[in-house]
Amino acid sequence: MVHKYLFTFCLLVIISINILSQKEPLKVGIAGLTHTHVHGILGREDHGDIQIVGIVEPNRNLAQRYSNEYGFQMSIVFNNIEEMIDKTHPEAVTAFGSIYQHLEVVEVCAPKGIHVMVEKPLAVSLEHAKKMEELAKKHNIQLLTNYETTLYPTNHKANELLKKDSVGTLRKVII
Repeated sequence: MVHKYLFTFCLLVIISINILSQKEPLKVGIAGLTHTHVHGILGREDHGDIQIVGIVEPNRNLAQRYSNEYGFQMSIVFNNIEEMIDKTHPEAVTAFGSIYQHLEVVEVCAPKGIHVMVEKPLAVSLEHAKKMEELAKKHNIQLLTNYETTLYPTNHKANELLKKDSVGTLRKVII
């Protein structure tokens, strides 16, 4: 349940930063279905704030299983990200595949001005993370990492107490 809310939070960040005045749903592409947090977005379309326009998943059996479960058409499933972007023109792409694919997703999306959300961790190495950061800055896109702890009610309460200066000086955070 937390994962569903976490994805919603990340998506709302993208929407609020870039698309507040837009009345149409945010056009979202999904890069990979192997990370199970993808269920948060696949089960979200009925909220009306996003439209899943394309999915990249070379494993057709997995894509078909999720198609049966969530009702998307297999015609929006592509074997690679370039084809999905060229045919569907997403405004944001969510990466729910291997962490080793995160850099590739950013390398393809950033030059096209497409915002990216990846699962945690951001990258497999500092080198990959720096490249991703450079691309995001150069092409002025939002690059987000999906951290479930963002929506824990206890973290919100702790932040509220810190802002009120009612618990003293923050010295360390362990999550």
